[in-house]
Amino acid sequence: MNSDSSPVLPLELEREIFEGAAICCPETIPSLLLVSHRVYEWIEKIKYRTVTPMGKHSTCSYETLMRVIQSDSKSPHVHHLYIWPYGGTDVVQEILHVCTGIQSLALIRSNISAFLLPTLATLRPRRLWGYFGSLLDKKDFGQSMFTFVTHLALWEIAGEPDRDIPVWLSFLAMFPSLTHLMISSFKTTLVPHILASSKMLEVLVKDSSLSGEELDNVDDRYVTIELRSIVEQWVMGARGGNNFWARAEAFIAKKRCREIQPGSSLLS
Repeated sequence: MNSDSSPVLPLELEREIFEGAAICCPETIPSLLLVSHRVYEWIEKIKYRTVTPMGKHSTCSYETLMRVIQSDSKSPHVHHLYIWPYGGTDVVQEILHVCTGIQSLALIRSNISAFLLPTLATLRPRRLWGYFGSLLDKKDFGQSMFTFVTHLALWEIAGEPDRDIPVWLSFLAMFPSLTHLMISSFKTTLVPHILASSKMLEVLVKDSSLSGEELDNVDDRYVTIELRSIVEQWVMGARGGNNFWARAEAFIAKKRCREIQPGSSLLS
């Protein structure tokens, strides 16, 4: 063997190393893009994978994403998009119109403009976060977009009146693939109705940080948890990390194995 020869890794392993570095440490992406032509082709697709309003959680900024979209040079591969606060409805519509491969979408704002509904209807996310109370009267809203959603997080106004329970149950019935549900700021009285009516639901998480109410419920699908950083939890889930849904699954598994008292629902 020539002593001057450098070790050569199989391309599959080399690609896995570079892509893993880009996913785990997005801040290294600009440098990784300069390594070689083949590494550029691998990493360029990851560059636009996760977009959030906070730079440290993004693989690229909103500004970078918009420059690519407006240049018409390519369709960026955006898998995880967190929009808050909006940069204007026109900007959001432009992003959603181009980024059709979104797998997880967060629309964290108190109102979703009806102007966005036709564009939203073209998406097929698996994970969806947002405020939807203002859209409950729009019966045809999002039915196609909801088809493949497995993980839904609802961020609503505290103190939803009991008379709205049938409306919310009808809304949740529009999610045929739903397995995980997180509700924040709802009255606790809504929870038993969801558990009773959601036969396919595997995990129901309720945010306890905004309410001191306790629910005496033995249904092992129910977990109460205190949430802190919404963006960090969302990004952690997008990367397959140990976010509140993963922690709730582990908590429920321990209850079913009797490692935790069956009637317990509070996850610290």
